[in-house]
Amino acid sequence: MSHYTIDELIITCMARELHGEVLVSSVTALGALAAHLARSTHAPELAVLSTPESGMDVTALPTLTLGQFLTDNQRAIPLTMEDIFDAIFSDRFRIWINPAQIDEQGSVNISVIGAWDKPKVALVGSRGIPEDTSHLSQGLYYLTQHTPRSVVAKVDFISGAGWTEERRKYLGAHGAPTRLVTDLGVFGFDPASGRMVVQSLHHGVTPERVQQQTGFPIQVPAGVGTTEPPTEDEVRIIRAADPLEVRKLEALAGPDAAEKFAEIYERERQTLHAAWPRRRH
Repeated sequence: MSHYTIDELIITCMARELHGEVLVSSVTALGALAAHLARSTHAPELAVLSTPESGMDVTALPTLTLGQFLTDNQRAIPLTMEDIFDAIFSDRFRIWINPAQIDEQGSVNISVIGAWDKPKVALVGSRGIPEDTSHLSQGLYYLTQHTPRSVVAKVDFISGAGWTEERRKYLGAHGAPTRLVTDLGVFGFDPASGRMVVQSLHHGVTPERVQQQTGFPIQVPAGVGTTEPPTEDEVRIIRAADPLEVRKLEALAGPDAAEKFAEIYERERQTLHAAWPRRRH
């Protein structure tokens, strides 16, 4: 039996893309754990950002009841939004984005599913993605479920531009997508063709399955490599940083997600009760 789970493999692949003296945003559980893992192994120079309020250089612990993350504020270095945008505009910022859709050219959508004027689903909006996709030398994306609904021929709305004609004409390579990590493999983007390419497949994943789960024809090169699995030390670091397994929620939906949420909530409640017991009068 494998010593790691698929979410731990995805986190490890994400962490291996992070390096250098950059500020890494941890806006999701997987993003936070990837930044923590990178900093704990090969990239100690990373600075990790939770929110502007909690600051930079934090230790992010995924939680449910205390907001998105419980952070070690005693170590935090206060930041302003101006500081964060300065980091983006000077290419000293990294963020792993979990889009609703990503297409063959690497354009991403977190705004609407369906037509803009009559959407089937209204999402969070483009937020900071336009800035990220025009200033950062690494465009980093991940999906916990690689399906024809998430990896599509063309996104319903462009929140962040991939290798589009407009990018080639106005933006250039800076801000273009560079990596996509999913539960099936690791993918890159060829600037010459402007298309998504397979870089490695996770253990046991076949080319046929990748094609079946992708919303456009994608070629898997003959002899493509198998993704390097997490080491025992990498798995240990991930599990120690997320003992409640909040990371598992990103890959679940429906009754499974509700059941896992209830389990995590109760474990967290018990942990907090033990740490801060009520005073008896």
